[in-house]
Amino acid sequence: MTEVLSAVLVLVGLATITLGVLGVHRFPDVYTQLHASGKAAFLGVAALLVAATLGGDGMIIARVVLILVLLGLTTPVAAHAIGQAALFRGEGMRTPAAVDESTEP
Repeated sequence: MTEVLSAVLVLVGLATITLGVLGVHRFPDVYTQLHASGKAAFLGVAALLVAATLGGDGMIIARVVLILVLLGLTTPVAAHAIGQAALFRGEGMRTPAAVDESTEP
């Protein structure tokens, strides 16, 4: 049973990462591309790591928890830094019907 669940989690993780790559390629501006890459990076890798823990011992589970905590802390910070750099560089929002709230007081 754990082999089947592990295989399903691997497929879910790979599908999530693949959709994130497609989002980065297809979305029109930096801000929506950041959304796709940030979600894919965390959720896809998390599914792959959980699949790795299903047959593992305590040390593997501890390492996976540590990696997930570090990813959960660093992924949003990196996306925010990239988004701020794009804003300071003057990158506009090219998404139709997007509302830019960065210029409002």
